[in-house]
Amino acid sequence: MNSVLLLGSDRFTAIIIAQVRGLDALTLTSAATTSTARALMARSLPDVVIAQASQLIDGSVVKTFDRSLRGTFFIVVEEIWPSQVPPASQLDGQSGESQGRSLNADSPTGMLTEHTLLYGLSDLLSEKTAAALESGADAYLWLTPAQTSSTSNLVQPTVQPQSYSYSDGPPDGEEMTSSVLFSESQQRLAQAYLQVGLARAQRHHTLLQIHDWLSAIALVDSLTQVSNRRAFDLELPRQIKVTRAREAQLSLLMLDIDYFKRVNDRYGHLVGDDVLKQLAKRLLNDMRFYDTPFRYGGEEFVVILSNTNLTEGQALAERLRQAVADDPFELTTAINDVSTIEVTVSIGLTELQLEDDAQGYSFLHRADQNLLRAKALGRNQVVSA
Repeated sequence: MNSVLLLGSDRFTAIIIAQVRGLDALTLTSAATTSTARALMARSLPDVVIAQASQLIDGSVVKTFDRSLRGTFFIVVEEIWPSQVPPASQLDGQSGESQGRSLNADSPTGMLTEHTLLYGLSDLLSEKTAAALESGADAYLWLTPAQTSSTSNLVQPTVQPQSYSYSDGPPDGEEMTSSVLFSESQQRLAQAYLQVGLARAQRHHTLLQIHDWLSAIALVDSLTQVSNRRAFDLELPRQIKVTRAREAQLSLLMLDIDYFKRVNDRYGHLVGDDVLKQLAKRLLNDMRFYDTPFRYGGEEFVVILSNTNLTEGQALAERLRQAVADDPFELTTAINDVSTIEVTVSIGLTELQLEDDAQGYSFLHRADQNLLRAKALGRNQVVSA
């Protein structure tokens, strides 16, 4: 279910909930401070964050949140008051009398003319929108005291339960009712931003699922369904790092099917594939649940033995070798009345040493050399010297 996090004061949260339709159908959480928002996001990343601009550090999304979390859509909302609109004399360097952008001398409050206010407000909103997007926001929304889009209401004061000069912000200690903070067009814009954010979040989730699926395929051997060489190259350095951090032991077992070429030559490659699949299944079933087997290449497999010293690894390897030798492999389809094949394996074993490199090259090389010695000594044996 889609989720939205509101960051802002209680008044701000109430305004957003009351004015933005569709929030009630979403998983909605709120936070009054950035620290609370960060804690909530650490536990569960929301699809959309609607943040009060005044709550952001220096008004910046990047400074407030980790924007490497690209799955979240950030909407920054800020209240704009007429007193913030720059005087006409500051607009494009022109004088206050030019193009009607002048102070209204006839106004008892000395307020800006309608033309001046609209011109200044447009310029102000453009600058604030650009600044918000540059700071890491995906969208920027402003709230004004205007209840409708009528230009007359932009100039004339709107009297609420507690009246105040329209040119000022809300008085200290007073709160405006939510109904005057969103115009119809602003409601529509807020809802449009929300829908865009939710749609992008859904696309992000879909892409993550596809990425995970492709990654899983890329790291699994298609024939035997155990992890492949690429997965081993990624996992071995990680295992070495964890082992050294915990001051534990780590052993590596490399095995090869003896005379595998004879199996292919005599029974065909389909039978050879069947033998490989059955051996992989035995590795998965006969080893401890935390021992990780990989198909290294051809008829070679490696097994990372976590929390295992050389003596313990020797016992595990010997048990595996014996189990393979004593239990013939059953063929899926009999070949020339032959329904089983006797197979043996040679195993090279080694334990991680202090001088081994972090990537595990020397570690793996030593296991490979021990495997070659096992073959040279007659096969169907374990060498760990």
